[in-house]
Amino acid sequence: MLELKHLNYLPPQHKQPLWQNLTLQMYPGKIYGLIGVNGVGKTTLLNLLSGLITPTQGDVYWQQQPIHRSKKALRTYLATVGYCLQDADHLFFKQTVQEELEYHHKGSMTRIIEKLQLETLLELSPFELSGGQKKRLALAIMLLKQPQMLFCDEITAGLDTHFQDVVMSLLQDYCQEHLVLLVTHNLDEALKYCDELLFLDQRGLHAYTTAAVLKQPEIFEQFQLLMPRSLEICQALMNAGVLPPSSYYRSDEEIAQALATLWNKGTNQL
Repeated sequence: MLELKHLNYLPPQHKQPLWQNLTLQMYPGKIYGLIGVNGVGKTTLLNLLSGLITPTQGDVYWQQQPIHRSKKALRTYLATVGYCLQDADHLFFKQTVQEELEYHHKGSMTRIIEKLQLETLLELSPFELSGGQKKRLALAIMLLKQPQMLFCDEITAGLDTHFQDVVMSLLQDYCQEHLVLLVTHNLDEALKYCDELLFLDQRGLHAYTTAAVLKQPEIFEQFQLLMPRSLEICQALMNAGVLPPSSYYRSDEEIAQALATLWNKGTNQL
C-alpha cells in the first residue's frame, strides 16, 4: 500500500504551500488517474511520490513505513518505483534504443518491443526519436524494470489514437499486480481506463471511483474541469430519450455498442 499522510509542499520562493494536508491510500491492482487544472501541482506530487523532492510537511508511506525518515528507507523505496517523466530524455544514456532496452530488461523484451512497435527503432539513438517515440521507449524501459509502482506524467501526450490505446492497454495489464498512477489532461482517456480518479486542488486530494464519477458528472465542474466528451454524449442521449436513464458508459465504444444493441432490438421487433 502507498499512503500519503498530511503531505504538503512549499516550493522555493513561494509564500503558500501548494495544498492542504494530502491524505490518501492507494493499492496495487488499480490504475489511478490524477487530474486537476493547470498549475495545481500534479507533476510536483508525482515528483514527491517518486522521491525526486522532499515534502515540507507529512510523509509518504510504503508498506506502512515512512520513506523519508532515513536514507536507507528512501533507497529501499526508490528501488520499487518507476517514473515516466514528461521529458523522457532524462531517462536515456545509451547509444541506441537496443542498448537502452537491454540495460534495463529483467526478462523477455520481445512482447513489449512488438506491442510498442519499436522494432524499426532499435538501431537509432534515443535522442533522434520523435516525442511520441521517446514516450513509447520510456514506457518500455519502465515495464522491463518491473517496478512495484509505476508513475506516468502525460504518458500518452503526443501519441496518436492507436498508440494511446496500446499504451493504456499495457498499463491495464501491468496494474493487475502493480500500482499505476498517471497524470493526464485527457479526461476521456482517464474515464475509459482508470479505476479511480484523484481530483487535485488546493484543498487536497479527492478520490472517486470511475463508477461514482459516471453517476455524478457534475464532479468535473466542481473542480473547474470540462466534462469528458464521451460523458457529454451519454448525457445528451439520455436527455433525448435515446438511451435509458442511468445509462453509464465509460467510452465512445461502449456508447456505440449500446446504441447498436438498441437498434438490433428495434429491428428484430419490426
